[in-house]
Amino acid sequence: MATQLAGLRYQHRTLQAPVPSDAVLRLCRLAPSGHRIAFVREDGPEGQTGIWIGEIHNAHSARLLVPFKPGRIEDLAFSPDGSHIAYRVAPLLGFGARGTIGWASADAPGEIRRVEGTGFGWTAGGKALLVADPYRKSLLRYALDEEEPRALGPFEDDADPSFPARIVVSPDGEHIVYTAGREGEEISEVWLVKREKGAVVTSIFTEIPGGNVHILPFWSPKGATLGLFCVHEEQEKTALIVVPRLEGEGHVLYESSYLDPAETPAFTQSARSIAFFRTEKPGDEERPATTRLVLLDVKRETFAALAEPDEVFGTPRLFDDRTIAVDGEALAHLFVFDDPS
Repeated sequence: MATQLAGLRYQHRTLQAPVPSDAVLRLCRLAPSGHRIAFVREDGPEGQTGIWIGEIHNAHSARLLVPFKPGRIEDLAFSPDGSHIAYRVAPLLGFGARGTIGWASADAPGEIRRVEGTGFGWTAGGKALLVADPYRKSLLRYALDEEEPRALGPFEDDADPSFPARIVVSPDGEHIVYTAGREGEEISEVWLVKREKGAVVTSIFTEIPGGNVHILPFWSPKGATLGLFCVHEEQEKTALIVVPRLEGEGHVLYESSYLDPAETPAFTQSARSIAFFRTEKPGDEERPATTRLVLLDVKRETFAALAEPDEVFGTPRLFDDRTIAVDGEALAHLFVFDDPS
C-alpha cells in the first residue's frame, strides 16, 4: 500500500527472517543485495542459538553461521559487499572480562577470527574491518587477508558496553570518524582520520562534556556532510548536529528535552532529509517511552512521520537511491519512495 507523506509517496515493506513465527530473534540485518537476512536467534537447543542467515521468502534456507549463547551478541553488520558479517560480543561476567569483535563469512559456517574491541566498522570496500580496541588503546585496521592489524589512531575509552565506540567511514573511504568516552574525565570525543599528501592523519574533531553520551556519527551519501546524533544521558537531552564539509562548529538541526533512542540516523539520497527515531512521550516506571520513525527536512527543519508510534524499531540506513531500510530486532523494514527524497 502506498502512503502519501508531505508530497512524497512511499511504500512500507516488512521483511521477516525465514524461521517459524514464534522464533525469538534479535538484530535482523538485511544484506546489501536485499535477498538475504542475518539475525540472532536466541531460542532452540544448545548449540543452535547464535548468528543465522537465510534467504528472504525461502523457509528452507536458514542456517547457523556462528553459535553463541543467548544474550552474547550486541550488534552485527554485513560488509558493504555482503560477503562477510562482523559482530560485537558482550564480555563474560567477571573481573577483567573484555569485549570482543568477530567476523565470519556470509557463505560458510564458522568464525574466521575474534579480536578484543568494543566497536567496529567496515571500510568502504569491505576489505577490512576497523576495530576500536581500548585495551591496546588504538583504532586498528584488520585487513581480511592479513594477520597483523594496522594502528590508525589513539583510542582512550572506558570500554563501557553501555556506550560502545562508533566507527563510520565516508562513502569515498577518505575519512573515518570514531568516538570515545571517559566518565572519570567527564568527556566524550569524536576523532577524525583522513589522508593528507599520502599520509594518514588522526586528530580530535570535537569534544562533548560528559562521559555517558551516545555519539552516533553518520555521513551524507556523497560524504560532503557529517552528522552527529548526541543522546546525552547525564543531561537527559538529545541533539542532532550537521557539519557540512567538516568545517566549523556545525549546525544544530534538532534538540529535544527527551532521550531519543540511541540509533544512528540516516540521510536520504539527496541529503535533503534525515530519518531517525524520536521520542514522543518519555517512559516511566510503568511503561517505556513512545518513539516514532520520522523524517527531518534539513532545510525547513520540519518533521514528517514515517510510521505510527512504536510501530517500527531499529536502525535506519540508506539502502539504495529510493529506499531507507530499518534494521530491526525481529523484523527488517524497507521504506521505498516513488522518487528520491
